[in-house]
Amino acid sequence: MNDIEAIPVFVRMVCSFLAAFPAIALWSRTRDAAWMLVVLGAMFFFIDALYATLVMIGLASYELLVWQGFPLLKSLLSGLPPILLAAGFMAFLIRNRRY
Repeated sequence: MNDIEAIPVFVRMVCSFLAAFPAIALWSRTRDAAWMLVVLGAMFFFIDALYATLVMIGLASYELLVWQGFPLLKSLLSGLPPILLAAGFMAFLIRNRRY
């Protein structure tokens, strides 16, 4: 793998860490369901970036969980953060709705 291909993965790793670190600090201060879902989304963004970095350097593989040729682990790690963020935003909107 070229250094040029590694730069976006490492930038994603750093940016997701910068989102996950304050999210963990926020987690200890709030018990609101909407914020908890957003915090989990930020943490899973970091987990996805960390695992992508491990795959890039050859220490891990996305083929750990494969079902009929479909990579479950890669799909879970890439799909779960936006779903958690959307659920957090929806929980916030439902809680604060005014007619």
